[in-house]
Amino acid sequence: MIKKILSLLFTVFVFVTFTNAQTGTVKGKIADKNGEPLIGANVFVKGSTLGTITDVDGNYILSKIPEGEQTIVASFIGYTNQENTVTIKAEQTITLNYVLQEDITTLDELIIIGYGVQKKSDKTGAVAHIKADEMNGGVITDPLQAIQGKSAGVMITKKGGDPNSGFSVKIRGASGFDSNTQPLYIIDGVQGADPTTVAPEDIESYNILKDAASTAIYGSRGSNGVIIITTKKGGKDNRQISFNVKVSADQVANKLDLLSAEELRQFSADKGLNLTDGGASTDWQDEIFRTGLTQTYNLNFSGGNDKSAYYASLTHSDWGGVMRGTEKKRDIAKVNLSHKAFDNRLTLSGTMQGTFEQNDYENYNSFNKDDIIYQAYQRNPTDPVYDANGDYYKTIRAFNYENPIAVINEIDNIRDAKRFLGNFRADLEIIEGLTGSVNVSYIRNDHVSSYFRPKGVYATADNGFGKKEYQNNQQKMIDVTGTYIKTINTVHNINAMVGYSWQESYWEGFYAQAENPQSDFMKYNNLGSFIDITPQSIGSWAGQWTLAGFFGRAQYNYNGKYYVTASLRRDGSSKFGENNKWGWFPTASVGWDMHKEAFLESTSWIDQLKLRASYGIAGNQEIGEYRSQVVFTATGTATDPETGAQVTTFGPAWNANPNLKWETTTELNFGVDFAFINSKISGTVEVYTKMTDDLLGQYQVPVPPNLAQTTFANSGSMKNSGVELYVQYHAIDNPNFKWKTSLNVSHNKTIINDLGDFVEGEVRRDGYLSGRGLIGDLNYVTGNIEGEELGAFYLPVYVKLSDDGVFLYESQTGGITRELSAAKRQIVGSPLPDVELGWSNSLTFYNNWHLDFSFRSMIGNDVYNATRMFFDYPGLLPSLNAMPEAIDWYEKGRTSSAAIADIYVEDASFLRLDYLSLGYTFNTTNIKSIKNLKIYFASNNLFTITGYSGVDPETTMDGLAFGIDQYNVYPKTRTFTFGINATF
Repeated sequence: MIKKILSLLFTVFVFVTFTNAQTGTVKGKIADKNGEPLIGANVFVKGSTLGTITDVDGNYILSKIPEGEQTIVASFIGYTNQENTVTIKAEQTITLNYVLQEDITTLDELIIIGYGVQKKSDKTGAVAHIKADEMNGGVITDPLQAIQGKSAGVMITKKGGDPNSGFSVKIRGASGFDSNTQPLYIIDGVQGADPTTVAPEDIESYNILKDAASTAIYGSRGSNGVIIITTKKGGKDNRQISFNVKVSADQVANKLDLLSAEELRQFSADKGLNLTDGGASTDWQDEIFRTGLTQTYNLNFSGGNDKSAYYASLTHSDWGGVMRGTEKKRDIAKVNLSHKAFDNRLTLSGTMQGTFEQNDYENYNSFNKDDIIYQAYQRNPTDPVYDANGDYYKTIRAFNYENPIAVINEIDNIRDAKRFLGNFRADLEIIEGLTGSVNVSYIRNDHVSSYFRPKGVYATADNGFGKKEYQNNQQKMIDVTGTYIKTINTVHNINAMVGYSWQESYWEGFYAQAENPQSDFMKYNNLGSFIDITPQSIGSWAGQWTLAGFFGRAQYNYNGKYYVTASLRRDGSSKFGENNKWGWFPTASVGWDMHKEAFLESTSWIDQLKLRASYGIAGNQEIGEYRSQVVFTATGTATDPETGAQVTTFGPAWNANPNLKWETTTELNFGVDFAFINSKISGTVEVYTKMTDDLLGQYQVPVPPNLAQTTFANSGSMKNSGVELYVQYHAIDNPNFKWKTSLNVSHNKTIINDLGDFVEGEVRRDGYLSGRGLIGDLNYVTGNIEGEELGAFYLPVYVKLSDDGVFLYESQTGGITRELSAAKRQIVGSPLPDVELGWSNSLTFYNNWHLDFSFRSMIGNDVYNATRMFFDYPGLLPSLNAMPEAIDWYEKGRTSSAAIADIYVEDASFLRLDYLSLGYTFNTTNIKSIKNLKIYFASNNLFTITGYSGVDPETTMDGLAFGIDQYNVYPKTRTFTFGINATF
């Protein structure tokens, strides 16, 4: 099939390129609106490789143009392209003169802010705008992946390449201890929507609100930043049908270095160790990993007239993970509609979207029997996959020792999800300049999870297990706003907005589970037929929260030179205590466009030089529901002394706290926006500091005097400060070669100011490790300490091996100790990078060839390599597998098992080629039915340069303990994609 498509495309290419042999000439002059010649301006035949540039007088001659109707395009950096369609006749010369107008769209394009839009040149807050053509491509499992490395101060990370797992997003660092620190996502005006329910092909732009002055208009949900996703719309100038298809192959980018069967046999023979040889030579990583195949098909329709517009799309994606048993299928149907009435004073618009997803999971996040990656790493390479009878080979070499292929093939772990999103919006111009708007939205998510393990999967006693779980989440939202826009005497520009917002979220669910199935055929579909069912085998739940807010914003600018903006929001949330239901969230910001002052106005090479400052307070309510009230939950069963019957007992889940209140983030931001040389160079510099106080958290408290051991409270504070730089440069703009490049660099430092009232001592212990050989409560690697960076590695310092092969540490008294409890701990590294960098490039050759590539880098981040810590232990050999380092430790006489130490902290700085794409756009000028036709080859994660010894230097930056690589990392994938984009 692919050969036929390529053959057809080649035929079209040959036909279009070589149709006309007779040629003519076009000549003329290109100047600006003042008549000044534009030197080096481009002139080319649209859809071909023919082109030239103007001389010192602005003149050009373009010859050898094929006969027929041709479109001649004139372009120059900082000016709007101008096209003229002419009929070329053989041996004739046509004169075409061009007067190009300055292109102000770069500075005056619209960006979306809270409850409105504004010109990019008018912004006073820190807002990043990313357009569809700037997104990463290739295999995209999540729309957030498409903007990874595209915006300064926005850290988007993911541990490994599992298609079923999502990304962690941090905007200007973490802003909380235990509360949810992900940003608020808004899709087409719907707050709290799931970004994975949007097809990347449907996205028009991203707008990222980074400072509190921009996010506080969303009150209690804005402290972690806001990402606004806008999808494509139709229109009378956008009538088309587009079809996009891409097929990809995924490979494991890097495997863990483990001993082979021959190396293990040789080691055992050399050392005289007793190896129980399974008789095979099995690479267990090769057994659980495979080449993953991914397919994505997107068909969209758009169009409209002066009154109505529509956009509709269908997207099907099928991801086959590189680990066997991991798959995801997703179908998305979307419709955007709009209609104008009453002399265009009323605009009705709406979005309807349905997402249907099926997931096939495998566990890999612990060291349990069904943990595929751990089982593959530890499994003896001399063990075969199957025995002589063709059954799964099972033997017991150690505790929790299982055949991972049996686990993958025999256990079902699936989910079926349905997500619906809809919104309706009405905008009515009441009088000139005054518009009233109503936006109503609804989200519903349904998830059904099913798990079944038949009897005998594990090598040890196994009666089997089944479970079915259903979850439903609904969200309703109403926004009512009034906006007044007025210009007085052409220089005083006013934009005022007031509004009311109401949201309600409701969820419910239940589960049923049982052990010892009588039939493998029925699986989880008849749990009542299982033999072992207890009162704990069934559970259900329900809950809701409500949020209401009143808000207003006023924007004023004088002649596009001086800007002032202020906003205020008052939110009330059902999540908080009786004493603190409501909170205030004010902001203020100013801007000064220095370029418009008399002392710079005549400086022709400066297009913009704007100074900005902002201050704001945003809130966070993500602590869970009913945390301010005492809640009783079933704790077990007991015997009724009067009747002798078994009854359910109840106890408090947590203590009441009527003073539970908002977590607040106060931020001060300074920015400079610049554009030089007709916007050939443009960008932004930001400097900020933000303080998050009254951190929401879950804390352990003594009983008595407390009713329960857990209290949810506000306690502690942290500070983020940083610098961000974004620069875009149109480096080359010639007829046969164009190069646009952009660079973003950011530095953020997260410091814990106060651990709060509930932490005993000077260190909050986090990042506990568990696994083979680790026992006790001292096996933590993260110490959160006042005055230090969040998530810092707080570890004992390894000195040497003792005479009997045990780790010796620096002691608290200044000597040496073998006891972890007596070891001196100190900060030995930080998982947070010193610098984040993203570099994106777009090159065009001869108007038809396109090369895009993006690099991403983190510098100065450390990782605790717990995988190496567990698998460099020589005591694993020869029964279990290990890393080659285990042999080195054996030679040194090591006898201690896995033990935490500073030697496992590694510099994980990396430079990654995130995306590379080479495409060709065919000249379809003479094919009326095809507007655009492009084929491309792309690769994601083509290579990574790093000194880190583990599988992947990148870890998820989330929570209080991160940057820990503990053999639970789904491998990063390297993908190769072939795609076709066609527009009719």
